[in-house]
Amino acid sequence: MNFVSSIILLLVLTLVVYACLPKKKTENYVFKYNIKAPSAKMELPQNLKEISGLSFYQENQLACVNDENGSVFIYDLTQEAVIEKIDIGNNADYEGIEVVDGEIFIMKSNGKIKGFRISDATERKIDCTDKDVKEYEGLSYHPQTQSLLLVSKEKDKDKNDKKTIYAYSLKTERFGKFLSIDEDLVRGNDGKKTFAPSGIAIHPITGEIFIISSQGKKLLVLSANGDKNCLIELDPETFVQPEGICFTPNGDLYISSEGENENGYILKFEYQQR
Repeated sequence: MNFVSSIILLLVLTLVVYACLPKKKTENYVFKYNIKAPSAKMELPQNLKEISGLSFYQENQLACVNDENGSVFIYDLTQEAVIEKIDIGNNADYEGIEVVDGEIFIMKSNGKIKGFRISDATERKIDCTDKDVKEYEGLSYHPQTQSLLLVSKEKDKDKNDKKTIYAYSLKTERFGKFLSIDEDLVRGNDGKKTFAPSGIAIHPITGEIFIISSQGKKLLVLSANGDKNCLIELDPETFVQPEGICFTPNGDLYISSEGENENGYILKFEYQQR
């Protein structure tokens, strides 16, 4: 084989290897929300001042949970008011809520989850405590695997503090790690990697994983496969203390925030499909 043929072969092999490498970020990705300009802001009553989670409940309604308050609040988006309050037991550090096929799941920061239906008296308890996790914040549902997703805010100080998403299968009742969030994925424009997840949601149309962090004011968007699509740095004046995130079936995005010296609120961002 002459010199020219060797060079051509080397170039071909290089191109083949490069094409087979996993892509870390979707090329030409378009974020389909105007995160700087919410289409609506809904002020919440005093009993939701420390709103810590929300979920789509049914048409025009969201289910909300308040930190340290043993109640689920049903919020009507049309009336812009709480229309129902459901007592769920003793006050505790509730950090997540998710509704799946009419069943409401609420999560404590230690990973203990309670599931119940308003229509009957049945309930179930799920234990997702993990010796490595000091605190969970954020609960969602992954329809492809029929699993609840929990995201760790903080791990034990003696462990690697890499943020991790855990999954509990509602089908098999198995619990384990779903994926880890590499620090480089959350590095901001200032070079800082401050990121302590406070909410997680799965996009109902694209399957993307949205993870919001109050600390550092960031929104990380991962593809359905777990690759980074984008990192949005949030305006601290618009997002005082973002704690909850969810979608309606048409893709509209809702983010809740605790208020600083004021009541909590919910922001709506319309899905721009084009």
